[in-house]
Amino acid sequence: MSRQLRRVALIGGSGFIGRSISEHLDRAGISQQIVTRSREGARASWSLPGASCVECNPYDQAALTAAIADCDAVINLVGILNERGDNGSGFQRAHVDLTRTALAACSNAGVARYLHMSALNAAPVAASHYLRTKGEAERLVRAASASLATTIFRPSVVFGPGDGLFCRFDALLRFAPVLPLACAASRFQPVYVGNVAEAFVRALGDRRSVGQSYDLGGPAVMTLAEIVQLVVRVTGRKRLIVPLGLLASRVQAEIFEHLPGKPFSRDNFRSATQDSVLSGPNGLDAFGIAPVAVEAVIETCLQRGGERMRYDLLRRRAGR
Repeated sequence: MSRQLRRVALIGGSGFIGRSISEHLDRAGISQQIVTRSREGARASWSLPGASCVECNPYDQAALTAAIADCDAVINLVGILNERGDNGSGFQRAHVDLTRTALAACSNAGVARYLHMSALNAAPVAASHYLRTKGEAERLVRAASASLATTIFRPSVVFGPGDGLFCRFDALLRFAPVLPLACAASRFQPVYVGNVAEAFVRALGDRRSVGQSYDLGGPAVMTLAEIVQLVVRVTGRKRLIVPLGLLASRVQAEIFEHLPGKPFSRDNFRSATQDSVLSGPNGLDAFGIAPVAVEAVIETCLQRGGERMRYDLLRRRAGR
C-alpha cells in the first residue's frame, strides 16, 4: 500500500476528524499533505514525521491543483454544521462548490484516488440544507467515478476527544444547572472517530472500496437525551434535563438561530428531526473494524476534549 500511495492530500485535515485520519496515516507510513487555509490550524499534525502543511484557498481551483499535484490520493473532509443566515448558500459553497472544485483539481493534477466525507441521511431531497447539500455533493462524486476511483463515507454522529457532541454538551453542562433539550427523542448511532479514521486509511489500499459508499455507525443506538444523561453520569454533575417536544424544539431553534455561534439553529432542527441510524450494513464491517462502544472511551474523550477546548480558547484569545 505504501508503494502505491506515497502521499495523500487532506482537504480539511486540520479539523476534528482530519486530525485523527492524519495520525492513522502516519501510523500506516503514508506521508500526507494537509491543505488548509491556515497552517496554524494544523498545529496538531506538525510533529508527525510524514506530514506537511500547505496554505491554500480550496475554492481556488488552480491553487488547489498545485497543492495536490504531488499526491496520489485526496481525502475531502470539508463540512460545516451552520451557515450565516438560513438560505443554504453557505452549505452550498462548503459542500457542493468545494467538492466540484476538488474533483476538477484531481483531474487536472492527475490524482487517481478520491475519498469523500458525507453524512448519514444525506440526500438531494433532504429537509435540511446540511443534508441536502451533502447529498448533492455525493451525486457529483458518483458522477466523477467513471474516471476517478472514488469512495464515499456516510457516518452517523462522530464522537471522540474535542467532538461537537459529548464534549460540547460537557462544556454546556458546566454552567447550566437546567438544560431544556431540543429533539431529545432523536436517535443517533455514535461512531468513534478512530474507527472512522481507520476506515478511511484502509479504504485507500482496498480496491474493493472503489465506487462504493459506506454508512458508518457505532454498536449502539442512543437518543439525544440518553447521550446528555451519559455525560451527566460520567462527569458526576447534578443537572436537570428537560426534554422538549417537537413544537418547543422548533421554538428553541428559532431563538438560538440568532445567538452568537448558533448553538442550535433552524437547520440543526431540520436535520435532527430525522434519526441518524443505520438502516443497512455497517461499513466498518467491510474493513474488519470492530466498532468502539461509547462507554468504553467516553471518560477519556471528555477529559482530553476539555483540555483541547481550553487550549483552543487560549489560542483564540492570543490571536493565534
